Amino acid sequence: MSSRSRRIRKWTVRLLLTVTSLAALDIAILLYPTPLFAYSQSFGSYRVYADEPIPDGTAGVIEDLTRRVAAMEHGSPGGSHRIYLCNSTRRYALLAFLARRSSESQAIGLSFPDESFVQMPRLRRFAALNRETLPHSRFEGNLAEAVAHEIAHFNSLHALGLRRHLALPVWKSEGWAEYQANLAAIHADPGYDLHARIDRLLDDGFWARGHGASRRMWEAQLLVEFLGEVKGYRLADLAREDVTEISARDAMIEWWRSR
Repeated sequence: MSSRSRRIRKWTVRLLLTVTSLAALDIAILLYPTPLFAYSQSFGSYRVYADEPIPDGTAGVIEDLTRRVAAMEHGSPGGSHRIYLCNSTRRYALLAFLARRSSESQAIGLSFPDESFVQMPRLRRFAALNRETLPHSRFEGNLAEAVAHEIAHFNSLHALGLRRHLALPVWKSEGWAEYQANLAAIHADPGYDLHARIDRLLDDGFWARGHGASRRMWEAQLLVEFLGEVKGYRLADLAREDVTEISARDAMIEWWRSR
């Protein structure tokens, strides 16, 4: 073997070792991120970690979360769940980068370690903008809702299997998670009105004013909400290939016009 070949082999081995070490560090941080969070407290089967003192009202948040999870179609596959509250946007951005997710997201869920990371500044921003206008959704800035959304994704994965779960288009995947996360709140709200929620979806003026919210994601939730509340669809029904976004939208608008 020539001197040049030995040098190439040497640097190739070093590069592979470096990449492997970085990947291992990436996985280690995601599986055991607790050193990044100075505060922690247990609430039943939930363990909350935070980079700032845990708020006094967290027990009530966990009670709300427990009700939301109990109302879901499929139960959680795990017996416990870790919640990481990121008040530092830089810390959240680091974790989002390691998990290959967007740093602009509100929360990140990882099913294998059964944990969720929540970007608290973004959550508070949504609460200030939308709590009265987009209730029972990710946009109301509700911590229990944000974590329940991630758990709903885990439940879908467990119920459908990895292949079918990943095959779901975004409107089904995100719409289902939102619907499940808010099912208990919807059924407990005497003022809940799906027709009025569709009115909001079709209000161009509302969306033109800007609320930090995505009309596309609001529509995805309402499509699944309609299929669940009006048509009685369950997850297995929603996952069928013949249930398309166009057919769901047409059926929802037809129902809305008939009211």
